[in-house]
Amino acid sequence: MTPGGKGTRSGKNWERVILPVLEIHYPGRFQTQVPIGVQIYGGTYYADLVIEDPNGNVIVSAKWQQVPGTAEQKIIYDIASLINIMKRSPGRCRKCYVVLGGPGFSNGARSFLLGQGHRQIFANADLVEVISLDGFLARANQGTL
Repeated sequence: MTPGGKGTRSGKNWERVILPVLEIHYPGRFQTQVPIGVQIYGGTYYADLVIEDPNGNVIVSAKWQQVPGTAEQKIIYDIASLINIMKRSPGRCRKCYVVLGGPGFSNGARSFLLGQGHRQIFANADLVEVISLDGFLARANQGTL
């Protein structure tokens, strides 16, 4: 898949899968494609979703991997950028989720990411949790995001 092609459209569809549950449990309290800070290499970071919460906003990065490829490697960059943004804006956001979906993640990547392997690499990595769609939807249904 070429950048900006079918893979990008699949990612946008993935974000739309999450929206109905947020509309039920967090009506009027979330926005999509929100600029929240600067990526580690520069440039504006746009969160796929930001859920407004009185105790601090929740940032959601929805990551879809349709076919095997290098996109799974870019998630570590995304996590590093989110940690950096959280550290530079204390109190603004209380939690970041990277929500994984799609059949294209390798078993190693899926296991590492869902096992919170990034916490062995980065300082302050507890600010970001990688979670499956099922786990994310369960927490949203319970109102515990």
